[in-house]
Amino acid sequence: MDFRNLDLTELDKDLSEEQQKEWNAIYASWRAGSILTGRVVGVDTTTITLPNKETGKPERVAINCLVVISYRVKVLIPEQQVWFDENTTRPEHVLRSMTGAVIDYVITGIDRESDCCTASRRSAMYVRRKGFTKLTPRVGKKVPVNVLAVGSSHLLATCGGYDMTLSQRDLSYGMLGDLRDKYHPGETLAAILKVYDEENQAIQVSVKEAEPHPFDGVEIRYPLNCRRASVISGKYKGGVFCKLEENLDCLCTYSMYQNDEDFDVGDQVIVVITKYDYERKLVYGKIVAKW
Repeated sequence: MDFRNLDLTELDKDLSEEQQKEWNAIYASWRAGSILTGRVVGVDTTTITLPNKETGKPERVAINCLVVISYRVKVLIPEQQVWFDENTTRPEHVLRSMTGAVIDYVITGIDRESDCCTASRRSAMYVRRKGFTKLTPRVGKKVPVNVLAVGSSHLLATCGGYDMTLSQRDLSYGMLGDLRDKYHPGETLAAILKVYDEENQAIQVSVKEAEPHPFDGVEIRYPLNCRRASVISGKYKGGVFCKLEENLDCLCTYSMYQNDEDFDVGDQVIVVITKYDYERKLVYGKIVAKW
């Protein structure tokens, strides 16, 4: 039965206070196009009838949908309604990696008797972008960035209705291993707005620049020729990244009588600080021992 022909008074009369609150928000979103926000609890594959793009005839198609359940009602967001550009396609694992993400959506259909709805994230992104523009975004100011999905070397995030892919270079001054060890869907990160191009509908942000550069004051904390306890965080082309503190690595070489095969990522070592590069804000050193 068409939702508009249902007797909602009768259907809703036995609802609890929490259920009534949930349905009222859904009704309002469907009628006014207002935004709801919820956490993705999983991805379901469902079959729906859609017109064939070539023939126009209806056909049954299996599609992946993000699932949001705020309280009792199951909200399905078809993959075709997840991204701002309807022509955007992403690998299936990206959608499945969004479990735990907090997303905006607008209700597009209600199956009241089955306690199920359909929704569009794309419609919510339109609204968010308009609101972001009205705030007159200023380059150099802090903005909140919500993490949608995390891979080993990149993460997908959203800000003001704009999705973006961030790499280690955007996230940390120091060497990072697998990003999944540090970042998770649903987190909100502070970032600096680097670019806002309203005409081309694009923004760029830097999470790492929302915090002071860890190189600042390095001469006081790590004077030349001092010895410091450290942990090997990575290796690259014969060099070794040794973590001095969060987001600050020392780019080290081995001592003359040491072999690379004797050291592994995670090993605790003693390093001697040998040089600063003020232009690139880098610290150099040498590994002198394990500890």
